[in-house]
Amino acid sequence: MPPPQDPLYAGLGQAVRIGTELLAALIVGGGLGWVVDTYLFQTTPWGLVIGLVFGLAAGMRSAYRSAQRWQRPLDGSN
Repeated sequence: MPPPQDPLYAGLGQAVRIGTELLAALIVGGGLGWVVDTYLFQTTPWGLVIGLVFGLAAGMRSAYRSAQRWQRPLDGSN
């Protein structure tokens, strides 16, 4: 399927993708932190907190990199 030509739909798709990547990173980081707390070290809630912080950092990095790859329209407007 070719990419949409309408900039509104293209921007909306990019926003949904970035939001999904951020949410997925938070879920993975929180899940790993919970596993560390529950099964490895019994340090509740610090493993979960640290996992969420790392997940947030990874999600923000991914969102920033996705936004950097996004191409602006070449119609002369900024």
